[in-house]
Amino acid sequence: MAAALVLVWILITIQVLAVAACAMLLARSHRRDASRLARTLHRTAPALLAAGMLPLPALLVADAPAVAWGLWGACTIAAALAHAVGDTLRDIPSPQAATPAGSGP
Repeated sequence: MAAALVLVWILITIQVLAVAACAMLLARSHRRDASRLARTLHRTAPALLAAGMLPLPALLVADAPAVAWGLWGACTIAAALAHAVGDTLRDIPSPQAATPAGSGP
């Protein structure tokens, strides 16, 4: 059972890193070019889904502590929020597009 718990923590760590990477990619993509955000959103959606579901079988098999379940739930909610924020940012113009040409410093 100790090996299963180690696997649970490794998969949860991978989940945290994947959600953070996708959220950062969506935020940077919006700043650079908001028109490409839709394509980036479609590419990150499967990664966010996989990150949320990857630790679940190990959590079910191992006698995982409540902390592991709570962290898994929090990261799954964070993945859903990252996707929702990316979807919302798609409708907001990028900062470069908001400033008229020639009015910058």
